Amino acid sequence: MAKNWTGEEEEHIRQNFLTHTYGDLAEHFGVTTKAMESKIRRMGLKKQELLADAAEPVHLEPVVQYEEPAVPEGPGPSPIESIHKLERHIEVYEETAVERTARLKQTRQAAEAEKARREDARTEKATAAALKKFEAGVKKLLAGKHAAAAADFQAILDAAPNDLGLLLRARQYLAATEAIDVSEPKLETAEDMYNNGVVSMNDGDYAAALEIFEQAAAKAPKDDSISYVRAVALALSGEDDAALEMLSTAIDANDVNRIYARNDTDFSSLAANPAFRELTAPPASEPEDGA
Repeated sequence: MAKNWTGEEEEHIRQNFLTHTYGDLAEHFGVTTKAMESKIRRMGLKKQELLADAAEPVHLEPVVQYEEPAVPEGPGPSPIESIHKLERHIEVYEETAVERTARLKQTRQAAEAEKARREDARTEKATAAALKKFEAGVKKLLAGKHAAAAADFQAILDAAPNDLGLLLRARQYLAATEAIDVSEPKLETAEDMYNNGVVSMNDGDYAAALEIFEQAAAKAPKDDSISYVRAVALALSGEDDAALEMLSTAIDANDVNRIYARNDTDFSSLAANPAFRELTAPPASEPEDGA
C-alpha cells in the first residue's frame, strides 16, 4: 500500500535529502529505498544540481530519528529468534572414587548373598535329591537312553526345587532329549534300516551305514539288495576283501547284481582287481558290454 505523506514529512525530506542517503531516509520513514527515491523525484528534488548551485556550505541539522510507537507486550513470552542461540547446559555426573568403591562393595555383597542363598538351597533335602536326579539324567542322556533321561528331567521340573538355576538346566536338557528323539528316525523294519543306511552312506558316514545294514541283514538275511549295499559301503570304506565277499553273496542270491556291480562307479576302486573282474564278468553266452 502506498504511503500517505504529511507536509511535515515532506519538509523533513527537503531539509535532509542532501545530507542523507536514500537508504537512511527510507529507514527513517519505514519505506523501501525505491519508494524513497520515487518520492524525492516526485517532489522535484535533484541532489546533484542543488549541490552544484550551493555557494556556501550547507548547514547540517541533526536528524531526529523516527521512533515507532511502543506496542505493549502481550502476556506470552517473547519469541525465540533461533533455538540454536540458546545456551545448552549438559550436566555429566562423574562418580567419585569413594562412590565407586561403595558401589562395588554393594555389588560384591549382593553376589555373595546370592551365592550363599544358593548354597543353602542346595543343602535342602528336596534340592539335594533333585541334583542327584539331574546328574543321573545327564548320564543316561550321554549313554543314549533319551527316554529315561527325559523322565528324570521332567521329574525335576515337577518337583520344582528351590533352585532356579537347576530348574533352568533341567528344562534345557529336557528340550535337548526331545529334539534328539525327533531327529532320530524310527528304524523298525529292514526297509527302514536299508533306506536310512543309504542316506548315511551318501553322506559319507560309511561306518554308520555298515552298522545299520548289519541290523537290516539280521532282520532280512535273504534280501540280496541289503547284501549289495553292504558290499558298496565296504568298497567305499577301502575294505576290498570284505567287499568282494559280500558282493559274491549278493550275486549268488540274485545274478542281476553282477550286472549292477559291473557298471556301478561305487566299485571303481575294485575295477582293476582280478577277483572283481572275474566276479562281474558276463557268462560265455552273454556278450561283453559294447560288443
